[in-house]
Amino acid sequence: MRRSLICAVAVMLAGPAAAVDVTSRATIFPGPYEGRVVRVIDGDTVAVRVAVWPGMSAETRVRIRGIDAPETHRPDCDAERAWGEAATEWVARRFPEGAPVRLAQVSFGSFAGRVVAGLSRREGEDWIALADELIAADLAVAWEPGDDRPDWCAMAEAGGAP
Repeated sequence: MRRSLICAVAVMLAGPAAAVDVTSRATIFPGPYEGRVVRVIDGDTVAVRVAVWPGMSAETRVRIRGIDAPETHRPDCDAERAWGEAATEWVARRFPEGAPVRLAQVSFGSFAGRVVAGLSRREGEDWIALADELIAADLAVAWEPGDDRPDWCAMAEAGGAP
C-alpha cells in the first residue's frame, strides 16, 4: 500500500513529463517541489508534506540525497549515537516543523519506504541545500547508495566527533 502511495505521489509530482516507468528506482523527478517540514527523523531523514497540486498534498519521508549522517537508531558505538543526535538536533533547528522546503532530484529509495531527494531551506532569496550544510558542519559525509557505509566510530576516535 505504501509503495503504491509513493508511486502515485511520484506520478503526480512529475506532472506531464512523467512519460517514464515510475516503478523504476532509477527514475528521477527533477522538481523542484514545494513542501513543509512535518518533523525531523534524524540527521539525513526529514518527513515533509509536499504540495502535489492545488488543494492536495502528501506526506513522505525524505532521505537526503548525497550524504550519510551518523545513526541514532542502532549505532555501532556511543560516539556514533552522540554524533547522530547532534546532527538530528542541528537539522531540527534549521528545518523546524512547518518550515517551507524545496525538494529536487526525487527518486524512489531502498530506504524503508522513503524517497531520496535533495532538500533545501529558504534563507532570504536563496535556497540552501541541507546536504551541503551538514557536510560543512562535519555532521555528515558525502555518500551515495552502493558506497561503503562510513565508519563513524573510527572517525570519532580520530577526533571527528562534535
